[in-house]
Amino acid sequence: MASGSEFVKRLDSVDFPAAPEVVVRLSRLLAEEWVTAEQLSEVMALDAGISSRVLRLANSVYFRGQGVRSIDEAVLRVGVDGVRDVVFALSLLRAFKPLHLNYKSFWRHSLAVAQTVLVLQQRALNLSAPIPEAYSAGLLHDIGMLVLDRTLGAGYGGILADARDKGRPLFEAEQATLGTDHADVGGRLLEVWRMPTVLAQAVADHHNPLANDNVAAQLVHLADFICNQHDIHHSPNSKFVAAGPEVWEELGLSESDLPGIVTDMYAGLAKADAILAAAAG
Repeated sequence: MASGSEFVKRLDSVDFPAAPEVVVRLSRLLAEEWVTAEQLSEVMALDAGISSRVLRLANSVYFRGQGVRSIDEAVLRVGVDGVRDVVFALSLLRAFKPLHLNYKSFWRHSLAVAQTVLVLQQRALNLSAPIPEAYSAGLLHDIGMLVLDRTLGAGYGGILADARDKGRPLFEAEQATLGTDHADVGGRLLEVWRMPTVLAQAVADHHNPLANDNVAAQLVHLADFICNQHDIHHSPNSKFVAAGPEVWEELGLSESDLPGIVTDMYAGLAKADAILAAAAG
């Protein structure tokens, strides 16, 4: 097995792949105040595979759809979030085909965190306005794991096993071996892809949510904790870190809100499963 210093050298020489064109265009569209079904359809026309997955989602049982044949109609049925999820999931699967990660578990957790971020935004008393990038930050918060998995190969498999065997948080096992972790690597990737700064910073800080006064990072951190706590995760034997009271307080939430949050989280999970089935099928 390679030594820690050799892993670091490999990370230093990472040649991040270019962002898929459809992801770049979609991200730019979603940054606009108003997005139409026609605009989203034009973006998806770049990729026949993505178009077919969105059509499949629109015709799924979850959306009570049948006979949806046009992309415009499909976009109206599944909504902006559904389109974004399929585009990101399918595009990133192509860019970073997992070696040591269970694809289904990885994206189910990612989708669940994104859905839970929406729930927290609706309930957070200290949030003056929704943060548009927060949902995408939830969806992409663990993208650095895909980068590390592809870059380090068997070495990353060893780090995953170390976290499981020793029952410690994955990011701590990564830091012990690499001097960095998947959150930082994910943030770096999104910077290379020229994603919004708020999004890249939220991903980079989601294990250290109070570092840069980034509310999106706090939302992702708390959503990640809640999903892990309720067994919606991709590393079943790894330890996860509890969200400190400061994060709850920063957002204007209380642990007494947890039962209601969890109820809404599970409602969102049904949508996440429908999206995952469409994207992976």
